[in-house]
Amino acid sequence: MSTIHTVAARAGVSSATVSRVMNEPNKVREATRVKVELAMRELDFSRNSFAASLASRRSNCVGLVVSHLSSAFFAPLVNEIEEAVSAVGSYLIVTCGKNSEEEVAGGLQFMRQRRCDAIILYPGQLSDQALAEILLSNPQVVVIHRTVPGFAARCVQLDNHTGGRLAAEYMLGCGHRAIGVVAGPHSNPESMQRLAAFRDTLQAAGVALPPERVIEGSFHFESGRQCMAKLWAAQPALTAVFCLNDQMAFGALNYCRSAGIDVPSQLSLIGFDDVEYADLIHPRLTTVHHPVAALARTAAQLALRLAVGENLTEPQGLLVPRLVVRDSVRTLG
Repeated sequence: MSTIHTVAARAGVSSATVSRVMNEPNKVREATRVKVELAMRELDFSRNSFAASLASRRSNCVGLVVSHLSSAFFAPLVNEIEEAVSAVGSYLIVTCGKNSEEEVAGGLQFMRQRRCDAIILYPGQLSDQALAEILLSNPQVVVIHRTVPGFAARCVQLDNHTGGRLAAEYMLGCGHRAIGVVAGPHSNPESMQRLAAFRDTLQAAGVALPPERVIEGSFHFESGRQCMAKLWAAQPALTAVFCLNDQMAFGALNYCRSAGIDVPSQLSLIGFDDVEYADLIHPRLTTVHHPVAALARTAAQLALRLAVGENLTEPQGLLVPRLVVRDSVRTLG
């Protein structure tokens, strides 16, 4: 039976080099790695990955805990993280449906049981205090979509305030004053940051955003449809609506179509995220671009650095959004 030593002899390298090819291939010169892998195939050698992980104290796996995979936002996020992780010879393990504190704790436990070298966590509805406790007791966790005080080196987040401001400035510049909002859950800090910046920008221009023009959704398509129906029934004089993510904007647009409300001639819509389908629907959705690819790659690189024992100390800067102007907003005469 082939062993690591017979592979080393066939390839003309040391046993330590064979071990590095199996456990840290990115640290081995390509010519050497190819020679070792050829010897492994010729000798029909396959390692016991679990035994190898016990010996090296690494599994070459990164965990990802997210609330769900059912939206156009999470699919590219997962794909980008997987590509970044696999590029260095590691694997991504994903668990979804984790939103509450208990569910997230279970997801983290699941990843620890599988000996993940690092874990990327989408916080869902968790409070900053709960996240701080998780980060304190789990030094190899990276948080996305939230900056937790005291742990900025392990957090990757979009500048939601700038995103909300950009949407408000564009609506104002197009002449809109009767504006409504389909917001996310009040317990979601990202939603509240976008809403606060949007409201503050309107108020600075002398435009009020009274509570009755803001309705709370859940970031899902059907939520956007139902919220738009309620908002239009109560505020039929609105000329524009800001939806705090694209999924809800798609739902709002769907309601408008079914109710005979023309977008944008009767009602203008702005979304947030700039997911893949925003440029494919009719009318094409004006929205705030969320650099998901940059978010994913940054989180993956931080996780991989933690996986090899690096101590992260430099705070991460906020990712910068931009407005993407398409066809769903009308300029008032």
